[in-house]
Amino acid sequence: MYASVTYALRTQRQLREQERGLLEANIAFLKSQINPHFLFNALNFLYAQVYPLSEPTAKSVLLLSDIMRYAINEGGEQGKVMLDKELQHLRNYVALNQLRFGHKLQVQFEVQGSTQFLLILPLVLLTFVENCFKHGELFDAAHPVLVQVRVQENQLTFFTSNRKHGGPIEHSTGIGLDNTRRRLAAFYPGRHQLTIHDTPDSYATHLTLTL
Repeated sequence: MYASVTYALRTQRQLREQERGLLEANIAFLKSQINPHFLFNALNFLYAQVYPLSEPTAKSVLLLSDIMRYAINEGGEQGKVMLDKELQHLRNYVALNQLRFGHKLQVQFEVQGSTQFLLILPLVLLTFVENCFKHGELFDAAHPVLVQVRVQENQLTFFTSNRKHGGPIEHSTGIGLDNTRRRLAAFYPGRHQLTIHDTPDSYATHLTLTL
């Protein structure tokens, strides 16, 4: 009995390590497809050219540059980043969309608790925010998009909610959410819980994570 349990645990650990290795290889491959020097030189050129003509557009280029730099470069030796940087990445994503739509988007982004000195897997929160912008009603002040972060010691609670928009439904493959689920399972086994409430009118995600 003891030997069977030990064997099962060892097998599960090996599967998780293989999954982590595969995910890291996939991310490394995606990053290798982008020449960062060319990309950032091009964005800096665009920023300099556009700034005299349109300050908001130049700011959009700058935000895009920050977003791409984070997506390409972040991830330390442990594959983790500071939670502060991950949240700034989300703020940049929201700010870029606000510029796209003339600051008319109804979005509440709230952070409670100290986020300093905590590490998190990079880009693990972004998919939830992206889905809000992809499928949510963004202009209704009575039902704003909610992005809430609460931190207590090393416990992170991340909540998003949105009303679904009434227009044509944008096709979704679900790859982003599936990939996030797999990354959470591989890097935070037994240390996270993800709940999704999907109704005809609204969509909400609730993630708890021990960092």
